Amino acid sequence: MTRPLHARSAVELEQLLHRGETTSVAIVEALHARADRVEPKVGAFAHQLRQSALEEARRADEARARGESLGPLHGLPVTIKENIDVEGLPTTIGLRARSGHIAGEDAVVVRLLRAAGAVILGKTNVPQTLLAPMETTNALFGTTHNPWRHGHGPGGSSGGEAAAIASGASVFGVGTDIGGSIRVPASFCGLCGLKPTRHRWSNRGSHGLLPGQELVQSQTGPMARTVDDLIFLMRALDTPAHSPFDPRVPPIALGEPGTIDARRLRVGFYEDDGFLKPAASVRRAVREAAALFEAAGCEVVRFSPPNVEELVALYFQGVTADGSATVMDALAGEPFVEPLKTLGRLAKMPTQARRGLGKALGLMGEQRVQMLLDAIGEKRVKEYWQICARRAELQLEEEQAWSLAGVDVVLAPAFATTAGPIGMSHDFTLGFASSARYNLLDRPAGVVPVTRVRPDELQRTSLRDRLDKRAAQIEAESAGLPVGVQLVGRPWREAELLSAMRLLHAAAGASDHFPATPVDLA
Repeated sequence: MTRPLHARSAVELEQLLHRGETTSVAIVEALHARADRVEPKVGAFAHQLRQSALEEARRADEARARGESLGPLHGLPVTIKENIDVEGLPTTIGLRARSGHIAGEDAVVVRLLRAAGAVILGKTNVPQTLLAPMETTNALFGTTHNPWRHGHGPGGSSGGEAAAIASGASVFGVGTDIGGSIRVPASFCGLCGLKPTRHRWSNRGSHGLLPGQELVQSQTGPMARTVDDLIFLMRALDTPAHSPFDPRVPPIALGEPGTIDARRLRVGFYEDDGFLKPAASVRRAVREAAALFEAAGCEVVRFSPPNVEELVALYFQGVTADGSATVMDALAGEPFVEPLKTLGRLAKMPTQARRGLGKALGLMGEQRVQMLLDAIGEKRVKEYWQICARRAELQLEEEQAWSLAGVDVVLAPAFATTAGPIGMSHDFTLGFASSARYNLLDRPAGVVPVTRVRPDELQRTSLRDRLDKRAAQIEAESAGLPVGVQLVGRPWREAELLSAMRLLHAAAGASDHFPATPVDLA
């Protein structure tokens, strides 16, 4: 049976267009029809540009009929995360106070998409402030549901983008990642996603809540249903194309993943970094991925990531160094949404009271929560400089650890659990630690779907503290949900990383337990 257009990959659609077997208008109309069916249940979009998308598709078809090429993405539809500027549309970051912020021009990445011939379908939903790793909800555009299970979060902050692609309302698109914001939604929704090295793609016109916070910085990157589509988009928007519009982007070409024999790579892996024990399903997914690499001929070795807890603490020390004043100013009195309420209360707490609470919790065995409470809060300039200096040292120590182990890529969990029920993530922010470390270390990292949660993986036996208890509640509701794994590369070696991701995706896709998308919501 021929698969419908909405279920085809971008690479497949490009081939159909090239052979004249479909049109851009037909693809856009198929995606609109699919959105009509799934959006009432999923709520992935902040804005759908139906009329302009059809007009762009018609122009693409007319150009093709004349024998003209508009670029490598000629007539292919894409979606854009809400915090990225699209001319004429608001860029709100899920905040009421920003509802009148209308973009006067496209972000660089959107400009390049148009220049490559892409059709912009719309903008996808984000959590309020972008700072929620598990859920996507705000007062402007509502709540996005995971296509795999209504009532579960799709991840954040690129949760709307992930839900649109996984539900079949979009083919592929662009997200941003400051602490797993591409990778966590990709893992939760059974997708592929890539956080490139900082400034591999331009971030001009991509907005976050903490302008001027330079310790941990957000990065734009692609999201799709296949690794081949990630590669396709990375090629179409190769780094040198960004440089004329953004001097921070070096004109360093991506390279060709297809020329790299991933079987010759040495893969390091860990299923548990010792900070927060991942769910049984997540640990199994990492082991299965390691076995698939080994079966393909790769040398696979155990790897112990250094400085785990220190990196988690440093992350929060940096992003809250202003005492969360910037967040409070941006909210302009708007209450925190449910996933952010716990962090909001902690941010408002006086320093001494917060540290006293942390000490008391530490005495009760809640050392991880104590670490978080000690880390957040306002810093003096001297303290902040020391944090930045230590981050630079840790980046060098990470590189040394990789060199000593002789690894080219590292396989690890993307998040401590799979997707959780909506409303259950407000005190589980630390679940994103395994992704956030690679933002701080500025290493390219991607996610590949591998398996789904089995019925015998719903119970957590060790309940050390409130984090384990919350993880146990999430895991109890996780049967059948997708599980992705994280692959990390060396800085600026995305071609090598994508080659490894492609090998894993092909191997994992042969399993009966592979979480194939788009999801049949019925």
